[in-house]
Amino acid sequence: MIRWDDEISRKLTNSRLTRGDREEISRELGDHLEDLYAAARRDGLDGSAARDRALSELHEDARLGPHLRRAREENNMNDRTKRLWLPGCIILLASTLALALLQLAGFSPYFPRAWDGNASTEPLLHNSLMIFLPWLCVLPFLGAAGAYWSRRAGSGPALRIAVGIFPAFVFLSTFLVWVPTCAAIGALPAAKIFLPALAGLILSWVVIPGAALLLGVLPFLRSSGEVQRTA
Repeated sequence: MIRWDDEISRKLTNSRLTRGDREEISRELGDHLEDLYAAARRDGLDGSAARDRALSELHEDARLGPHLRRAREENNMNDRTKRLWLPGCIILLASTLALALLQLAGFSPYFPRAWDGNASTEPLLHNSLMIFLPWLCVLPFLGAAGAYWSRRAGSGPALRIAVGIFPAFVFLSTFLVWVPTCAAIGALPAAKIFLPALAGLILSWVVIPGAALLLGVLPFLRSSGEVQRTA
């Protein structure tokens, strides 16, 4: 049996397949080349000519391109799940759970009274800006865990940041859905109340927690190889 490894390796160059997918497709291509080679020999070609025909048909086979594209798309989807969605959702769940546990333990957020002069008459404004210091102290560790997890999965710095501050993205997305929904049903208060309240909510749930999460991400922006060389 002819070994087709070199030709198959060249065919799969830059395919971005996982090791398992590459091995599976390599076996399939090897069987396909053997079938092409056997057919050429039956047509009366000698070994060298039959091998050349098999390789030429392989590189011109229109069915191979879509197969590799599908494998690449599946691999990319698996990579996104492994590097972004799975660690991001775990960090979001952990941050929500930490917030709930701290509240059950008796910790309370701080509401700055200086946020609005009419806080006593407008409770929406008074409650919009919240600083929950114990929770903010936990978030850097969660951001670090997410960035480390994503780095171990092979992601780049941008994706590590996205994973580390994933909860802040989700909170921001919630506001982007909530505001148009309230506007559509006519449930928004007057602009002089709503706009400062919205600013306070975004500071409380997006900006300040996002900064705390990012603080934990920063040490993990370098690749593990760079860290080892520095050490």
